Amino acid sequence: MGIRKRGKRTWFVDVYDGKGRRIRRSVGTSKAVAELTEKDLHLKIARGQYLGIFDTNGTPFSEYAKEWLERKKMNVSQSTWRDYKSTLEVHAIPHFGGIPLNQIRRRDIEELLDKLGALSGKRKNNVMVPVKNIFNDAMRREDLRDNPCQLIRRFKEEKPQIDPFSFPEMKAFLDAVEPHYVAYFTTAFLSGMRPNEMLALKWLHVDFDMRCISIREGRVQGIEGPPKTVSSSRDVDMLEPLRQVLLQHRAVSPQDATYVFRNQHGNPLGVDNLRNKVWYPALKKAGLRMRTMYQTRHTFASLMLSHGEDPLWIARMLGHTTLQMIFQHYGKFIRNRARKDGLRFTQGLAEAGLVPSVPKLPEGPTVYTNPEETAKPLSARPEEHSEISMELKDGHTLGTNRQNCHKKGATVSRNPLI
Repeated sequence: MGIRKRGKRTWFVDVYDGKGRRIRRSVGTSKAVAELTEKDLHLKIARGQYLGIFDTNGTPFSEYAKEWLERKKMNVSQSTWRDYKSTLEVHAIPHFGGIPLNQIRRRDIEELLDKLGALSGKRKNNVMVPVKNIFNDAMRREDLRDNPCQLIRRFKEEKPQIDPFSFPEMKAFLDAVEPHYVAYFTTAFLSGMRPNEMLALKWLHVDFDMRCISIREGRVQGIEGPPKTVSSSRDVDMLEPLRQVLLQHRAVSPQDATYVFRNQHGNPLGVDNLRNKVWYPALKKAGLRMRTMYQTRHTFASLMLSHGEDPLWIARMLGHTTLQMIFQHYGKFIRNRARKDGLRFTQGLAEAGLVPSVPKLPEGPTVYTNPEETAKPLSARPEEHSEISMELKDGHTLGTNRQNCHKKGATVSRNPLI
């Protein structure tokens, strides 16, 4: 702080008042005037006089944004900080540039949003996150009197597409994918873990005796760190078929290996290579429609719900603290939705003689193979749910399926689901 020259001619005075507010003033081309102005400001600060902070030009947005990024470095994860930095450098700083922070108005913010053009609503909202944070920070530090972002609209975001695999599709995919990656994708289908959690999974967090996988880290943009939310740090139950797959995977992995899943060269997996060189080619080879890798997580949730598993248990497995996300995204897969809601209550009325008799409830769970398909009882779909491919028993269907295959003498492949 103090006086400094900017460019070839202009001198600036830069001081902080008693409340930690920054005061910057341009005083022209004379260094002597700048020194006198600095002394005058310090004198007024000592006397507690009003310095007209909001009447000055203020700090240029570009400089304030860079200072804000430095302060944020210690408060957010490295991946989040990188996102903020990239967003500001690509969108906000080129738009606002040297405009003083306290001269930016709501119309300037709206012009920035208009320039984003055809970007999705979610992306536009993400661009506004660091911009809003900068102005909120300036308000807290009393660098601004009005917040131009206060009434800026939030764009409507499209719901994520839920396009889960059916059991036959899971079988087809696991048969088509490169053998080296079968363990990875089997774990993805049978645990509901996020891709970034699986990339960072270490053997020390896999407990075969307790039959659980501890989620303690994630890897985003090559950087590992704790999960983004407290609830994401969790223990995932290891279903029996998954336990068998991971035991076999451990046996063929180097004893000194740190990561559970590595590429064919023994290095940590990269999500881009995994997606483009393994996931998409396997989908194409299996004759399946293109999906994102995140659909493995959606598959776990939807199939568990459609087979009558406890939504609370599923929410805990996925790292959700409430059932809101379960019902919001996977409500149509809940087993009771195979019939009209209220049918069991109506049946009770009929048994009490209060209303005419009603049809009995359908027996057996309903499996939804994709969002567009109408729910059908298993008995109506023998080609997809034969006795060999899936036999329903008490408890977790996925956990008993492999045993049922052995009992019926089915050929056992590297696919743990058949």
